[in-house]
Amino acid sequence: MLEKIFIDKNISLAQTMPSYFYLKSEYYDLSIEKIFNNSWQFIIDINSLKSKIHPFTLLNHSLNQPLILTKIDDEFLCLSNVCPHRGSLLCQNETNARNIRCQYHGRVFDLKGRMLSAPGFNKVENFPLESDNLTQIPLKKLKNFIFISLNPKIDISEITKDINDRLGWYPFNQLNFDNSASNEYIIDAHWSLYCENYLEGFHVSFVHKGLNDDIELDTYKTKTLENGVLQYTLSKTKKDALKIPNGFLNSNEDIYAYYYWIFPNIMLNFYNWGISVNIIEPINKEKTKIRFLSYPINGKKQPSNSGASLDKVEKEDQDIVLSVQKGIKSKFYNRGRYSSQHEIGVHHFHRLICKAIN
Repeated sequence: MLEKIFIDKNISLAQTMPSYFYLKSEYYDLSIEKIFNNSWQFIIDINSLKSKIHPFTLLNHSLNQPLILTKIDDEFLCLSNVCPHRGSLLCQNETNARNIRCQYHGRVFDLKGRMLSAPGFNKVENFPLESDNLTQIPLKKLKNFIFISLNPKIDISEITKDINDRLGWYPFNQLNFDNSASNEYIIDAHWSLYCENYLEGFHVSFVHKGLNDDIELDTYKTKTLENGVLQYTLSKTKKDALKIPNGFLNSNEDIYAYYYWIFPNIMLNFYNWGISVNIIEPINKEKTKIRFLSYPINGKKQPSNSGASLDKVEKEDQDIVLSVQKGIKSKFYNRGRYSSQHEIGVHHFHRLICKAIN
């Protein structure tokens, strides 16, 4: 039986996550089962859905679930991409077909997943049953972004409400995916180490000189939400600050960016030029894929030539996370303590993990 992990709710007394959480395969497997299986995952923006039928695989290195997004006028649905007859995959490519047809035995479904016909089954009794339709997967929209969950036990409503309340003015309808500014990275580190690094600004002055020159680090704030964290800080130069209209939170402040983290692995970063999305996908206990998606506002571009460019900051973050991955294997390290001033987000993250897996 796995040892339960305890993180004191009082951050000034608490110890950080023990190293065996990162190093033992059993804790990795438990995290996939108890956390990722119950989470909401970012899939796509609605402007990038060009076809009525969009097949995809949800977290293909861990959950590995074949699914379909369908579009019926302005309605979006997520369905299983597996035929309930004999388990064949239904769709391999995007298409504007009116129906979904199984290539194995010809069974046909509409875009809501309802079975329309099943050749060879006219003499089968008690057929069709509800289970002969395609399973619908819970889906929700956050502005023009689509999220889905296999088993939505992790409630993100407080996070989406905070985004809607704080950023109701943001020009979401002017965002477009920029493939040239987007990227994918594979790093040899545990998925949660990357999240921990994101969840504190404590390291900025030591690791990110360019970013540190652009922000007022002493104004850095962390707000914990149910299954999420918001971080934000002020801009030094003001020219790269968000232009927040009167009537919204922080309208009298020069906010450099809002950084939202959704438990366990989604990061939404709001800048004056647009939004960047980080999706942290576990591959195994020592390997992680980082998907970086760029959504600039029409007429703007993601900055690329400054000391605080996202590419540069990303490389600096990855280097330090790889250093930690090596360090936690030391026989002289087990767990540390939190800075009660600077590591509130990391502490919150660790307690959410413990709540899910214990």
